[in-house]
Amino acid sequence: WSHGGGARCPRCGRRSAAEVIAELNGLFQRGIHRAGTPARLIAWDWGWAEEWAPAIIARLPDAVALMSVSEWDLPIRRGGVRTTVGEYSISAIGPGPRARRHWDWAKRRGLRTIAKMQAGNTWELSAVPYLPALENVAQHAANLRAARVDGLMLGWTLGGYPSPNLEVVSEIAGDTQLAPEAAMARVARRRFGEVSAPAVVRAWRGFSAAFREFPFSGGLVYDAPMQFGPSNLLWAEPTGYRATMIGFPYDDLDSWRAVYPAAVFIAQFDKVATGFERATTELQTFVATHADKLAPHEQSALTAELNVAEAASIHFRSTANQARFVVARGDLARAASLAAARPVLQSLASILQAELDLARRLYRIQGRDSRIGFEASNQYYYVPVDLAEKVLNCRDLLDRWLPARARRWGDAAQRPFSIDAPGRLV
Repeated sequence: WSHGGGARCPRCGRRSAAEVIAELNGLFQRGIHRAGTPARLIAWDWGWAEEWAPAIIARLPDAVALMSVSEWDLPIRRGGVRTTVGEYSISAIGPGPRARRHWDWAKRRGLRTIAKMQAGNTWELSAVPYLPALENVAQHAANLRAARVDGLMLGWTLGGYPSPNLEVVSEIAGDTQLAPEAAMARVARRRFGEVSAPAVVRAWRGFSAAFREFPFSGGLVYDAPMQFGPSNLLWAEPTGYRATMIGFPYDDLDSWRAVYPAAVFIAQFDKVATGFERATTELQTFVATHADKLAPHEQSALTAELNVAEAASIHFRSTANQARFVVARGDLARAASLAAARPVLQSLASILQAELDLARRLYRIQGRDSRIGFEASNQYYYVPVDLAEKVLNCRDLLDRWLPARARRWGDAAQRPFSIDAPGRLV
């Protein structure tokens, strides 16, 4: 039933999904009771169709707790595109209407309610140990406190790294009066010291505002190249390969963008990247100008925080660059004249140089911080040699492929394009 195929089962296909799911949970609960253990059963509504939920909840045993994904069904609008959240999200702040309905039905039954969320990170970006968008996480936690749920589950395979995100949720859950801003300040003081705390909180707010521009879609978070960032190679010709779920993205822009037009996909990732870059630069400036006031352990903690923030910004910027490259590659293939090809060639040269630079930067960050690029179920999305390969990939496209394409438009009267060291067509 969780995959929508229950009706094909010869044993239970004649029964309703609600009957079968409730009966299974009842059998689990009976076994727990018979064994005399202190274990408690949680019924999770992940795979339930909405029309099943009222009847399932009405049939659950009294000792069972109901867990709902907090942010599901939240309506969002990003880049003018309207959609709803159907996966874990830190860019959208829950709880959403689905969870609220299910908890309400469960509370009327007297059942305990649990919110399932991911406080550390999500498939929006899992290649960093946590997303430093703490204002979003803190507000979500405060909203759940106001919703009076009985418990929280804060992670999955990703998001379990000991992070300020988990700490801020703990602070809010443990204090009925603590506001999100005060909770962030408390965590920042504990992690980074009194001097740096206000600057760190400002950075967290900046990251959060930028992240609220993330072009969320279930297909996008599974297929787009955020997890691989600049380690994902660029191709001179379309590969024809389809992106794989949290796997190799290839150059499958149509799968990456999901419900978003390509231009909106690119623009939204640029917005996220720009916001992260701005907040990171401001925090870097603060650290540099206050170094004499910081203890060694505070400087170390700030360096680690900046590694995470800079790596995240690189992943977001690279995602925009890669989409821009695929679009420009198609434009170049369709160009019918030198006048049409020239600006596209220039754009491709700039994109390739930008990707080369991002790969070099991320190489240095991962070299000093092994948390970057790692996620528990996928292990390392990339290691330093993959980023070195991307540098060679970009260099090859700049030195070989792009000049060859430019020479298509050269003749005796027209000087062919060439590429100088910074990657500009001259």
